[in-house]
Amino acid sequence: MTSNLELLRMLYGCAHTLRAGGKYRGQGRLLNLLREHGAMTQKELVELTDRRSATLSEQLESMERAGFLTRQKNQKDQRSLVVALTPEGKAAAAEAHAEWLRRAEAFEGLSQEEKETLAVLLSKVSEAGRARQTGKGDASD
Repeated sequence: MTSNLELLRMLYGCAHTLRAGGKYRGQGRLLNLLREHGAMTQKELVELTDRRSATLSEQLESMERAGFLTRQKNQKDQRSLVVALTPEGKAAAAEAHAEWLRRAEAFEGLSQEEKETLAVLLSKVSEAGRARQTGKGDASD
């Protein structure tokens, strides 16, 4: 019988394998979101990424220094910032997207039924983890 700790090790191993070697490590998801959705407020990015505002702000600052994006006052609401890709950021986003597609090839060995089963199981694990973080989960679950 497989224990919870063994499953956790396997999940971390898969995550590590899928994330290893990326050129835009930690930035790829943000680059892809901005590529897909276009300019958006920092608050919208916080909601899409489920990251703390301070954490996201630090990451955006680093990406801004690298020339990948700009953050400017929102014309509609001066209290918020609009985040947009620069031409360099668009090129980096295209590379990050290509890398994302290459990583997705890891699932090509699964049948459609296996992919659907995996999606259901990963959703359950994710929901349980979120519930525990917010204090809504029961340790005996």
